[in-house]
Amino acid sequence: MEILVALGLFGVGIVAVLAFFPVALRSENDGIEDNRATLIASAVNDIMTSEQGDGFIHVATQMSNGVPVSISQPLKAPTNFVIAYTASCEPIRALTNKESSASIPDPTAASVVTITFSSKPAVPRLFTAEVAVASPAAAPESGRTIHRFVRQIAIP
Repeated sequence: MEILVALGLFGVGIVAVLAFFPVALRSENDGIEDNRATLIASAVNDIMTSEQGDGFIHVATQMSNGVPVSISQPLKAPTNFVIAYTASCEPIRALTNKESSASIPDPTAASVVTITFSSKPAVPRLFTAEVAVASPAAAPESGRTIHRFVRQIAIP
């Protein structure tokens, strides 16, 4: 009888411990996704420049031999860029709005990054850059988790 009670208590304890595994796994995956979004936003902010004072914004849209390849576009508000990124925080290619709303079939794409530039008429030459990192890229737009980051850019 005592052994039966001990086995019952042991079984209840094991079931309770096993109940924590899905919660811990979900928490770990959320942490990895948050970390990746922060790293991608940081990489985007590091590469995003307007140093020449020419009124153009330069945004990396892909990599070539380990070097970011940027496109230049006149900075007019609002301006949008949509770029697919790998899990190692490197841009793959620019996406159209239609492509970005569907699931991305590229197995190397981990996130879809939307960069939106906007300004306020009251503060000329100061733009707000919003970087929205949505993942997973393989999910349709409605199934992605979005992390938003904002940066102010002064155009000389």
